[in-house]
Amino acid sequence: MRALITALCVGSLGFGLVLAACGGATAGNIAGNDSGAGGPGTDGGGDGGVMTTGPGEAGETSTGTPTPAPCAAPADPTKSALCITVTPEAIDYTSDPNFDGKGYLVAQVFGTSLPDYPDGGELPALAAQSFGAPDAGTIDLSQPLPAIRFDGLTATVYPRVIFVDGPTLSGSIGAGTWLAGYDLDQGLGGQPPLVAQPLVAGTGTSVTMKLSALRELVVTMRRTVPPAGNGEGAATFIATTDQIPGNSSPLFGIGQNPCARVDGTNMATISGFVIGAGPYYVAGILDDFGLADGGVALPPGALVSLQSENGGLQIPTADQLTYAPTAYRVSQTISLGLVLPGAPATDGVSCP
Repeated sequence: MRALITALCVGSLGFGLVLAACGGATAGNIAGNDSGAGGPGTDGGGDGGVMTTGPGEAGETSTGTPTPAPCAAPADPTKSALCITVTPEAIDYTSDPNFDGKGYLVAQVFGTSLPDYPDGGELPALAAQSFGAPDAGTIDLSQPLPAIRFDGLTATVYPRVIFVDGPTLSGSIGAGTWLAGYDLDQGLGGQPPLVAQPLVAGTGTSVTMKLSALRELVVTMRRTVPPAGNGEGAATFIATTDQIPGNSSPLFGIGQNPCARVDGTNMATISGFVIGAGPYYVAGILDDFGLADGGVALPPGALVSLQSENGGLQIPTADQLTYAPTAYRVSQTISLGLVLPGAPATDGVSCP
């Protein structure tokens, strides 16, 4: 499910975080596959929010988080069982059917931490279960969620849970998708691994997995300096915890508009998502001359929201993004106030 990065890939060129078009997951990816049989049951992300208890353990942690109920032993004593309790993070749902907490949920168990292919496909799951219809929002995150049990598993597995908010199942993952099971300490860049879950033969293991929302983030770009070209081209934003972004900067939000305009008095709007409660720094770029193809991170002539500081580039303090921890849809306005040097004499990029 390479669609964790939706229809965007992440590179580490230039100032560290560059987005390029790369296809997202299909509905088939999201819904799992029939390669494995399910069991009889039907923040930034951190470590995936997985908390384990052995058979017969239950109660609350010192922070007041409820632990899952005991998990029965597997039918085959040489195998293992896994019981998953899903807990969504606290979010203020809206009346918009794409952000109302009602949708479709799938749980999968893999034998590897990196089950996704670069082309958008995935390795066969050891087991998978789905809840709700893909074309009808029949799972409600505001209500207790179904218990999920997998039987007949191996010693170590890599579970994940995906929830898609909305009345229909779209072809890619983006704002309104919820994720559990990923190690997101370093954000969404590259290919975040799934967290390993050790199991014991002959016993059932209970885990609680926290669902984290990909919140909608809409960034408006306005221009404060004359463009080197016509002010039209692909626009991208990223959200990171680093005010001075570099190759190792964690990525917690992304968005792209394939053809945006900031010519004249126009302002460009870019839709994407952000995960976690922030705060983050938001940086934007408009590729005025279409030169970012081929991995050029900061192409000549581009309009950027970065500012020069001590011989380098950084995100302005004014572009720090803060919002309520329970916000599901957030917005930010940034200014494109710097033109990168070396622009060509002719601008052949224009929007329809």
